[in-house]
Amino acid sequence: MRSTQDRPWPGTRPVRLDSVTNLRPLVQASAMPDPRVFYDELESEWGEVAPVELEPGVPAWLVMGQRLVYDVMRNEHVFATNPRTWNGHERGGLPATSGLRPVFTSHQRYAANHTDGALRQRLREPLDDAFEQLSESMTAAKVRSFCNLLIDRFEDRGRADLMLEYASVIPFLVVADMIGFDPEDGQRLFDLTRRVAGGGTDAAPAVAEVDRMLGDLVALRRERPQRDLASSLVAHPNMRDDTEVVHTLLVVAYSGNLTLTAWVAQTLLLTLTDSRFSGRLHGGRLDLDNAMDEVLWRSTPTINTLPRFARQDIMLDGKLIAAGDPLVLAVHAANTDPRMDTGDPWDHVGSRAHVSFGTGPHACPAPRTARVIARIAVEVILRRLDVVLRIPASDVTWDQSLWIRQPVSLPVTFPPSVDSA
Repeated sequence: MRSTQDRPWPGTRPVRLDSVTNLRPLVQASAMPDPRVFYDELESEWGEVAPVELEPGVPAWLVMGQRLVYDVMRNEHVFATNPRTWNGHERGGLPATSGLRPVFTSHQRYAANHTDGALRQRLREPLDDAFEQLSESMTAAKVRSFCNLLIDRFEDRGRADLMLEYASVIPFLVVADMIGFDPEDGQRLFDLTRRVAGGGTDAAPAVAEVDRMLGDLVALRRERPQRDLASSLVAHPNMRDDTEVVHTLLVVAYSGNLTLTAWVAQTLLLTLTDSRFSGRLHGGRLDLDNAMDEVLWRSTPTINTLPRFARQDIMLDGKLIAAGDPLVLAVHAANTDPRMDTGDPWDHVGSRAHVSFGTGPHACPAPRTARVIARIAVEVILRRLDVVLRIPASDVTWDQSLWIRQPVSLPVTFPPSVDSA
């Protein structure tokens, strides 16, 4: 990786993003049974950095090699997270119907994941402190309670959709409670964040509605603080105003809901469809924490990161990344990079060197909390019910999303409880 200002590019003219046509839609990767096929095809044509299409007329660079992904993540002085850096704003931006408008917004978002340098550091510290103050034992107790309440609703039926009725419900209940919402507002928050993730014409209005909900909560917590994230952020000296608190809480709501849902769902799916995986898990040769890391290695929930933007013209893998070009980091491709594969199937067991939680200044602020929530959600359902997938593994369909990889549904059967029978 080098700046074109320091070392001119020798030889033939390098590829530029604005000169490539007939790009492959990136959304294809998440919907495939094995996204590695998508990445291998791109790499065979372009190398570790390839041009892709995020939406018709919106190109981006996709970074797939693990070492390059790490380099970009660690270099905020070269690759900004602030979407105002995007060079597409100079060309008129996005149409009103674009689902990418929240991602490529030209308005300043005052949250650590949308800022860099000193501003990022000032906004990140309150978030780290707020999660540090959370009681892990209290969080664990609430997760178990929510899990058991949900299972109580369907255990007498002998069948359920674990995606619709369990994996997607636990995170919004827990995350909403952590932020400071009651279950009813938590449901509304969950619906809105799903609309944001799905893109489309209602993505931007959904962001505005979440901002309003969070603004009302922040105002309430200024008057009546409690033991929740909103109160911690409101009281932190680094936070200058309510807007910064609202934007920070939106990141927690969005990321927490979507990534936790996908992590729980993927772990359950792997347990139900991979006999070697479930055999090692139930046989005690693989504990649940290692099993969940195996999911992060093999099929990470965050398939791609939100874009980074080049601050200046720079060469990367023989491509000319122009100032303002967006770069999407393919986390799934990095975790399954064949260049890093030793060939030992047990090599990843106990290893957390995957890229799923990120690295550098924008790494996930709460990997431990996320693990507690996801592990308990998986543990409780497997302990209480002997679930079997109702369809062949080959019939499982996947959500079409740029950022998250998860099954559309998980229809299962199980023996009803003795009391219900």
